[in-house]
Amino acid sequence: MKRALTIFFLLFLFAPAVFAHRLNEYLQATTISLSRDKVLMELRLTPGTDVAVQLLKSIDKNSDNHISAVEQCAYVLTVNRDLSLILDGRQVTLQPVSFTFPTADDMKKGVGDIIIEYETTIRQKGILQHQLQLKNSHYSSIAVYLVNCLLPADTTVQVISQNRNTSQSAYRLNFTTGNTPFINGSIQQQSLEKVNYWAAVKTYFVHGVWHILTGYDHLLFICALVLGAASFWDLFKVVTAFTVAHSVTLTLAVFGYAHLPTLIVEPLIALSIVFVAIQNIAWPKQANDNSRLAVAFFFGLFHGLAFAGGLMELMHAMPAGMFIYAILGFSLGVEAGNQLVLLPLYGALQWLKQTQGNTKKTAQLLTFKQYVSGLVAAGGIYYLYINLSVFV
Repeated sequence: MKRALTIFFLLFLFAPAVFAHRLNEYLQATTISLSRDKVLMELRLTPGTDVAVQLLKSIDKNSDNHISAVEQCAYVLTVNRDLSLILDGRQVTLQPVSFTFPTADDMKKGVGDIIIEYETTIRQKGILQHQLQLKNSHYSSIAVYLVNCLLPADTTVQVISQNRNTSQSAYRLNFTTGNTPFINGSIQQQSLEKVNYWAAVKTYFVHGVWHILTGYDHLLFICALVLGAASFWDLFKVVTAFTVAHSVTLTLAVFGYAHLPTLIVEPLIALSIVFVAIQNIAWPKQANDNSRLAVAFFFGLFHGLAFAGGLMELMHAMPAGMFIYAILGFSLGVEAGNQLVLLPLYGALQWLKQTQGNTKKTAQLLTFKQYVSGLVAAGGIYYLYINLSVFV
């Protein structure tokens, strides 16, 4: 059993993806506007810094660090091939009415938006009920999709429902049109907002879980906390302190009241891993007293700032009124991701403890936990080295 757990931790520590806050996603946000006879669709494409160079190579074919008009048109055609729009059962050929591209330098910095606008006509005259189906498979391996319909300015148009799959790569919109204004416009607005808010919570919940499960620095920190806990009550207290702390800074950062550069936050997170792991080894008794609560709370503040960085990438161009729902969903997802790792690990350690029938074997378990804490500390040191290497 010891050997199996050791292999598990080694695989965990040296997994290929080392960084938790990679800007390696391609945000693709689609906004749909409806009128009585037209559907307008704006697609805003924002590559993160780690994928921008790769994307730029596929756009800037002659590698002159300039996106020419010909290259822009070619890329828009590529995007079109990856989009599918069905309106009232009819496949629509997407024709962009306009598009703008950022400079190559802005794309490399992760601040450049490619904006493509489409327009299509609602041809069925006299039909009041309509359905729109949109599928986006553009760069699906690195994409984060967001889709939303705006509240129609035309009171003769009413949104009935919006449905998305988990990734929002597939979207279905039901709406009605007529010649006279709907008298329950306020009800329509309330219903649409309720659907949008619930969709935001669900979408960002998934992103929160994924952020944790691919965030190896956060997972290392959680493992260090679990390894130092002598009882479930000790673990509950320290995790609560960590949760409260990162929730506070996450919320403050998203609303612009707290900020630290990534070059400061990332090394501090690496230090948090090393400190807690070493505390498990050198001062195991302190791993279960109030000092551990203070440590978890203090470092949790910086983990919250890191969470905010991942969240704000996804919230690009989101209306301010949706922020609180995105934060709620993301925070719940982060906690769910924590529990997916924390509870099985704690349960495995408790089971191993119960199989030790005497004091000698219990001491061996403590030694084993300290040994694994050493591996966690080694992972934190490596992560610290990677982050500090940017200064060299």
